[in-house]
Amino acid sequence: MRRSARKYSKHIAALLLATSVVFSAAAKAEDLLVRDYETSPAAVQSLMEPIQPFLGGDAGSTTSIIQLGVGNQANSAIDGQGSLAIVQQAGTNNRAVQSITGNSSALLLVQGGTNNTVLQASRGDNNFQLIGVSGDNNHVAYVQNGDNLAGALDVRDSQNSTVLAYQTPQSGRYMMPSGLRGLDNKVVVVVPGRMYVINKPR
Repeated sequence: MRRSARKYSKHIAALLLATSVVFSAAAKAEDLLVRDYETSPAAVQSLMEPIQPFLGGDAGSTTSIIQLGVGNQANSAIDGQGSLAIVQQAGTNNRAVQSITGNSSALLLVQGGTNNTVLQASRGDNNFQLIGVSGDNNHVAYVQNGDNLAGALDVRDSQNSTVLAYQTPQSGRYMMPSGLRGLDNKVVVVVPGRMYVINKPR
């Protein structure tokens, strides 16, 4: 599972970069919204505080998967020390993959609804991710590449949407773009310094 998670995360990262280039070229299209995003460091730090006692040190890492509902799947892989991966799933036919390569990092996912797919991947030390997803038929990927990165994606109450987020040191330490909750037939790409939103064909 560790190999497949890494392979998947690399593929998604490449897709993020390719998609951002395409969206940049199409930035004048009527249905494309391009904007900067700002993140409150205090807001992200408050999300990180409850898990700090579980991170760091030379102790082993911890994974926890709690599932309710029907046909849900989740896998977590950690290569490193002092890290934490938690999945809380409910609903029907939801899928989740988490992959940590590094130390003292945390990936947290709360997922409900139907037919949602989430990938979380962190490569580096002292990283933090929190994702919330609910609704139906959504695809979410959050990839971090670097150290001391933290962020959150709130994609609850969404329908038929895709969110791809790629965070590096060039993104700034904190990333929590607003406006992702309640998406309907959208594609959102978040890259260092920019967020692209486009309508999905119906």
